[in-house]
Amino acid sequence: MRHTYASAFVISTIGNDPINTFQQFMIAYGGKNIVTKEGRFNGRDPHIHEAVVKAVDRLSTLYMGGYIPPSSVNWNDADDNNAFHAKLCVMDYDGTLSTELAMLRKQKAEYNDVLTIPPLLHNDGSQMATQYGVNCAIIPKGAANIEVAKDFAKYLIRLDVNGKYLKGGLGRNVPVLPELVKDDPFWIDPKQDSHRPPYVKEAFGGGELVPFYYIHNPAWAKVRSEHPFNVAIHDVIKEGAKPQDAVAKAYARIEEIFSTFEIKA
Repeated sequence: MRHTYASAFVISTIGNDPINTFQQFMIAYGGKNIVTKEGRFNGRDPHIHEAVVKAVDRLSTLYMGGYIPPSSVNWNDADDNNAFHAKLCVMDYDGTLSTELAMLRKQKAEYNDVLTIPPLLHNDGSQMATQYGVNCAIIPKGAANIEVAKDFAKYLIRLDVNGKYLKGGLGRNVPVLPELVKDDPFWIDPKQDSHRPPYVKEAFGGGELVPFYYIHNPAWAKVRSEHPFNVAIHDVIKEGAKPQDAVAKAYARIEEIFSTFEIKA
C-alpha cells in the first residue's frame, strides 16, 4: 500500500539537506550559537546541549512514528524534492526554491497551488531565526588562468550582472544584496510569482539570520562532511541508543575535529 507522509525531512548521512534540516531543528530548540563568532564549539553549554538532544530526539521520533518516508534514511539532496513532486509527502523543507521551480517542467498547473512558507514562530511568539548560506566561487590553486578567473569573478558580482544571473535561474537562489530585490517586481510581486516574495521576506524581512557555522571556523566544514548529528539520529533509530548517548558520541567526534583547527586572534 502506498502511503502519503507528513514530511520530506531528510535524515540521511549524505549531502547538505540532512545537515541543514537538523540545524534548523536545533536552532528552533535554542541551539543557534553552537559555534561562537570566535570559532569555538559551544555545544557543552547546557541550553545548546539540550537543543541538540531535543533535535535528535524529535527527528528520530518523527521517523519512527511513520511521519517521514522510510527511504529518507538513504536520500540524497534531490530525493526530498522528488518525493514531494510524487505527492509522497505533504511538506518539504529546503534552502532554495528548487522544489517549487522543478514543478514548472511537468506540474506547471499545480505550481501556484503549492505554498512557500518561511520558518514560523517559536512557541513564545518570537520569530524563529533562519539559516543563511551563500554559494561561493573558488579559484583552484595552480589554475592555468588565475587572473582571468579573478576578472570573471569581478564581473559576476557586479550588481547588474549578478541580478540577471539570478533571474536567469528563476529566483532559485535569493540575492545577497538587498539592492537587487528592492522595488523589483520580479522578486516581490506575488502576481508574477507566488514563491519568490516569501523567500525574499525570509532573507530581508528583518528576521535574524544565522550564517553557516564554517564562516566562524573551518572545522565545521569537516563536521558537516561527516554528519555526526545525522549519524546520531541513525544510532537512535537503528541501534536503539538514547538521544543523550547518541549526542555524546557525536560531541566526542566534533571536539576531536575542532582540536585540529587552531583559530588565532
